Amino acid sequence: MQKQVIKRYYAPASTGNVSVGFDLLGAAFEPIDGSLLGDVLDILAETPQLSLTISGRYVHQLPADTTENLITQAFYAFEQALGKPLPRLSLHLHKNLPVGSGLGSSACSIVVAFYAFNDYFGRPFTQTQLLTLMAIAEGGVSGSVHYDNVAPSYLGGLQLMLPESPKLCRQLPWFAHWRVVLCYPGTVLSTKAARQVLPQQLSLAHSIAFAGTLSRFISALYSDDEQDAVSALHDLIAEPARLPLIPELLSLRQTLMAEGVAHLGISGAGPTLFAVCQNEALATETADYLQRHYAKNQDALTVVCRLATLGARALED
Repeated sequence: MQKQVIKRYYAPASTGNVSVGFDLLGAAFEPIDGSLLGDVLDILAETPQLSLTISGRYVHQLPADTTENLITQAFYAFEQALGKPLPRLSLHLHKNLPVGSGLGSSACSIVVAFYAFNDYFGRPFTQTQLLTLMAIAEGGVSGSVHYDNVAPSYLGGLQLMLPESPKLCRQLPWFAHWRVVLCYPGTVLSTKAARQVLPQQLSLAHSIAFAGTLSRFISALYSDDEQDAVSALHDLIAEPARLPLIPELLSLRQTLMAEGVAHLGISGAGPTLFAVCQNEALATETADYLQRHYAKNQDALTVVCRLATLGARALED
């Protein structure tokens, strides 16, 4: 018998960096077929003890002990931040994103949990406060506090992080006709491990080049200059260091860009790749190619997406 759900919540998958904006850009995506690419959290009941059950395609990638799950940890972090005891809940997580994939899996669980608890318990935290709590929790997983996955998963759209600003992030324009193919090969790449290969310092020239490329991309978005935006999509920081972890990238990029794909880059820390296509037909062909030439096992996932304009939210029955 199916359990009755008091409230159901959802947060979408996200791509951090978007190649050109290491730790400063993040985008939320949703499949064009209307399915949910992200985590769903059900609040089933108030109970004497906190409990969590899990289902979904990627449940086998999670720790068997649910006390180690990010949903459970988020509840206690939320309660601690609130500063008073909360009623315990019976929860169920539908885990629809692979772990260590570069699709913001940990951020997605964190976002849907904090959003759900904040909504269910009367919204005690503001948007900015909640986003900060999400980023701190995500930092415990990835090894450093950054917002480029939690912000788009929480708020939707393409988000630019704003260091030292009280706003934390700002939504940027996007080209509505762009379709993004996300291809997860089925292998796990730890975010911490992927960050360990990154350079610890950049030269002045390298820093200027990174800032200039990011500025060019953002300017092109606001100017509705699609050609210049595509030309600016270069990862000058993470990709050169991570190529040994994803050796297929360069050959795949060469083949796909020869067929008209605008860009092929690493989604977050990888190993998921994202392809920017300027029409749906090309995106469908690209998804088929990546599924045949990059997917490695039964856990692989390839999906044609558009930008998710909505972030975390309650789902209606």
